[in-house]
Amino acid sequence: MSVKPLYAAIALALSFSVMAQDEHGHDEKEDTHKEEGKHEQGEHKESSGVELSSKQLSMADITTRTLQTQVIEYPVYAPGEVVANDFNSYIVSPRIDSTVLKRFVSIGDHVEKGEPLATLFSAIMAEAQSQYLVTLNEWQRVQSLGESTVGEKRFVEAKNAFTSAQAQLKAFGMSASDIKRLSKADYPIGEYQLTSEIGGIVVSDNFKQGQQVNAGNHLVEVLQEETLWVNARLPGSADLNVQFGDAVTVSVDNQRFAAKVIQEGHTIDHKTRTRTVRLGVNNEKDQLHPGLFADVYFSVKSDGPVLAVKDSALMRAPDGDWQIFIEHEPGKFEPKKVELVDEKGPWKVIRGVKEGTKYVDNGAFFVRSQIAKGGFDPHNH
Repeated sequence: MSVKPLYAAIALALSFSVMAQDEHGHDEKEDTHKEEGKHEQGEHKESSGVELSSKQLSMADITTRTLQTQVIEYPVYAPGEVVANDFNSYIVSPRIDSTVLKRFVSIGDHVEKGEPLATLFSAIMAEAQSQYLVTLNEWQRVQSLGESTVGEKRFVEAKNAFTSAQAQLKAFGMSASDIKRLSKADYPIGEYQLTSEIGGIVVSDNFKQGQQVNAGNHLVEVLQEETLWVNARLPGSADLNVQFGDAVTVSVDNQRFAAKVIQEGHTIDHKTRTRTVRLGVNNEKDQLHPGLFADVYFSVKSDGPVLAVKDSALMRAPDGDWQIFIEHEPGKFEPKKVELVDEKGPWKVIRGVKEGTKYVDNGAFFVRSQIAKGGFDPHNH
């Protein structure tokens, strides 16, 4: 036998051996991948749910609830501002051009109805007071003589002139008590007092002694704070059916106050694009003051029965979908993907699960974390 054929036979045998080893090695890798895939599938199947002990349920404060179709009530938020009750406030202004001679009150003072706020002087008032005194003297003379003596015409004219002069003083801002004192010799002609028309607290005093003030200038504002208003601003597009008398919650500086709807605006503010809903709030303890910002919560009900869960029950699945956790047996939970249909405050309207399903109402985050870890021994082994 020659050497070349021998070498060729050896080389052919070695090549078959290598091919067999490669093929065998490839099969082993493929088998290994199959086994790992089966193992991963098994782990995935096991991690789709979790079983928790009663101790763990208690420690995590996990509670369950049965999903039911129901009409839900939820809060709708709106920013607001505490303002004065216009029916319980009064702005005191001179009705004729005047000069401030003396002031008697400052911001924060409590005043009674009819209490003097400031003394003013006016040349127009001096002329009206002088005319009043003339008509008063004539009316008193005519009355003393009697209608039969002076005649009906003079009697009526004197009475009308006096009444008109008196009415003019009232229109200029003199009180009835000051008009009575006007006939006394020591009364300074031209002076009169601004008085409070209501009892309350002084919330503004925009004037100084010696100041020239025009008719209509706001000098003092007096406010009764037992009942105040809150102007809540809702987006113009908000579909909120507000009714007169509806109960509303107002929060100011973390303190809550009960309020009621007393008026609803039907126009949209062209600057803020909001509509105003006015609320009445009781302020007997004097905790609220005009100018404070408020958080307003309207209580709203859904239009009809819906399937809904609270925020705490809804979680994101690893793929981004929404899910809740179903309890098939006590302590055994598994995720259930759902579709988020609508959001109504803390309630989330869902679809994809049947009514009557028992789900985790509180503690869903803990359940999800345990499922993500692949579950654990309920006996803590």
